[in-house]
Amino acid sequence: MIIVLLLFLVISFIVYIIYPDSSRLNLKFKRIIKFQEVTHVLGTLNALDYIPTKHEIEENIIIKTRVIKSEYTKEEMEYDVIYPRGLVPSEATRCLILLHGIRDKKEDWCERGKLLENYLYLLKNKEIEKMVFIIPNSGFSGESWYTNFYHLKDFRYEEYFSKELILKMQKKYKNAKFGIVGFSMGGYGAYKIGLKNLDKFEVIGSISGAISLVRMIMNRRVFRIFKYLYVPKFIFKKFDQQHFMRVFGCQGRSILKEDPYSILKRIDLLKIKNKKFYASVGSEDKEPYLMLQQWLDVVGRLKKYGYEFKAYIYKNEVHTWEYVSKDLRNFLRYFYKNTM
Repeated sequence: MIIVLLLFLVISFIVYIIYPDSSRLNLKFKRIIKFQEVTHVLGTLNALDYIPTKHEIEENIIIKTRVIKSEYTKEEMEYDVIYPRGLVPSEATRCLILLHGIRDKKEDWCERGKLLENYLYLLKNKEIEKMVFIIPNSGFSGESWYTNFYHLKDFRYEEYFSKELILKMQKKYKNAKFGIVGFSMGGYGAYKIGLKNLDKFEVIGSISGAISLVRMIMNRRVFRIFKYLYVPKFIFKKFDQQHFMRVFGCQGRSILKEDPYSILKRIDLLKIKNKKFYASVGSEDKEPYLMLQQWLDVVGRLKKYGYEFKAYIYKNEVHTWEYVSKDLRNFLRYFYKNTM
């Protein structure tokens, strides 16, 4: 009888952790969209009304692929540098690092995210000025999480980005103001690396980003005790969840240490002075990774702790590169405005 009771309690606890609380979510949604920093876009996101031709892109843009033999990983880490023709490094005033999503690649920002089309559209309309884009591969076949794998010394991806790539770019473009933004896993990387290196960035952005890690694997209601928990891998059957545990470990404390939502609370308010944050999401970006819920978590915390931010939520949009291609021009405007 005691064994049956214990089994019931264990199963109930697991359901309590994983099962979403829809009523609380709806109340939170209604509260957060009233923030003055939040824009709730009810209409359809329109595609660009001007699409530059391939010839126009080649006339105005140079793309170079570079490689860093990292001392922190076993990989040769590729990245693209995109800059306007005629621009010399010392004249660059803005430099934006863009991080792709899980199992994506650096080329997706141009091929699927329409980065160059958005950039030249805004440039032609005099909404922004010339800037440099740095677009790296994440490493580990697109699944590095921009993170040092838990207790694996040859997979220190966060250190590669923060101690090699970013420093190299800041040395080259020494007069430029820097920003970092990402989609999905890249949104996580942008927020985590940005928050840990606030001295290096003026603007930190997420487009449908995984910016509240624990929300991906369990209910927010146990957040206060999560740091004391050990989360066994056998609970999770999906490959992405199992890989998540390999990267971050099974200890609640080790996961929270790398969680942007948790890091936001620990930052000294003096360090975020004049730093700007951006977060966008689609209203239907709920499954399987609960990006809407993660956005709600982080926007609520940005507001609570006095961060300067702009947030967008778009009706009926979901977790796709097509959505990124439409929202990207808003982020580019925001990045330009806050690096003037």
